[in-house]
Amino acid sequence: MGRAALGVSTALAVVGAIGLGVATNTSEPIQVPSIGVCGSPPDSAAAHFRSMAASFVIKNTSGSPVTIRGLRATMLVGLASARVTIKAGADADEIRHYRLEATVAVSSSEVAKSSPVAPDGSTTIAAHSFATVITSMTLADGAMAGRATDFQLATTGALGTIRTQTIPASVGLGVDGAACTALDQ
Repeated sequence: MGRAALGVSTALAVVGAIGLGVATNTSEPIQVPSIGVCGSPPDSAAAHFRSMAASFVIKNTSGSPVTIRGLRATMLVGLASARVTIKAGADADEIRHYRLEATVAVSSSEVAKSSPVAPDGSTTIAAHSFATVITSMTLADGAMAGRATDFQLATTGALGTIRTQTIPASVGLGVDGAACTALDQ
């Protein structure tokens, strides 16, 4: 009887350890290089420039779909607002070369094709696929430049857990190139 109890408890301990190993796996399925960009308008438009959208590409490097539960910039500098949306896929050049830079001055039609990340987990990135993160930014009153940085990504993990990771990206805008340069100092 004692051997049977010891065998059962050992088996339960092994199963529990395997389950814990799955739940605490720390490899990140979503990958993106550390990137930063600040955009500004042509000189003729600088006087009326207050808003812009910028984007960068993320990649699901895992062999399984990843459900996005939340995505936001954790730090805003010089911005009144930053709205983060996501769009499945990326343009052919971004996919082919997995570019390290971000894109500035994203057109309003591209922003319209993206969607806010819903807490119900309705945004899924297929295995080995790309998605485009678009940040629509508006400068704060009196600011010459601003940026959104350190994007926090929440995904559905093993056993229904929520996993978070920080994407080391920075996207910004300035009324001119000098304002963007000053922002980085």
